Amino acid sequence: MNRTALALATLAAAAVTACTSAQSDPEPVAGLSTGRQCLFTSQINGYSDAPGGSNGADRLYVNTGPNGRWLFETFGACPELDWTFSIALDTRPTSASSLCTGDTATLLVPRSVGGPPDRCTVRLLGKMEPPPR
Repeated sequence: MNRTALALATLAAAAVTACTSAQSDPEPVAGLSTGRQCLFTSQINGYSDAPGGSNGADRLYVNTGPNGRWLFETFGACPELDWTFSIALDTRPTSASSLCTGDTATLLVPRSVGGPPDRCTVRLLGKMEPPPR
């Protein structure tokens, strides 16, 4: 095998591995229901920090109503997420008014030094079940 063919084979294997790991299922989270459920983006009324994923991805809870809490995870780094006081979800590419488990969206995070917001891709991992009473 010549060097060019070997380099292409190595590059192809790396690309397949990267795609596989980016789409892998998240590790189990206590209280997370990963069954197909949807949230209406118009009902979002807050967010909070969530424990990070084992792969180093940032996570956040998005709140809908008094009992709705949903877990989102970023694809890659979203550096300003830890420092911001506001976020927004951009669902325009799909024109969706709802997001369902497994869907992706773009998280808009304002920068602390001004300029356009960071655009971070997030995936909805599922709905957090309310704790037992």
